[in-house]
Amino acid sequence: MGSTDQPRAHTGHSHLFPGARIRVEGLDAPTAHVDTPQPLTFVVQFADGEEAAAEVLVPGDGRPDSTVLAVEAHTSRAGTDLPAQSWMIKEYLLDGDALVLRLGVRLR
Repeated sequence: MGSTDQPRAHTGHSHLFPGARIRVEGLDAPTAHVDTPQPLTFVVQFADGEEAAAEVLVPGDGRPDSTVLAVEAHTSRAGTDLPAQSWMIKEYLLDGDALVLRLGVRLR
């Protein structure tokens, strides 16, 4: 994970939690991800300015209710080490030209 030509994402928080939203910008067809979830890699920027590589993992059956967001380990601006985490994606939404992922439960 982690390329400069990847889509960029932002969240309004310094950490993730159930219900948090991640806004992914720079996708060619964000609607396609809402209709049928697709694998996706991006860099997410947290509210404190720190960043981490992230990846949407889609199972072979493509069911939207079983997609996962995997986020690499990173350190918050306050110096807190956050381990790699995986979250169920509860909902895919559109906000203008951006894809918004709403997180469900944490898996690890």
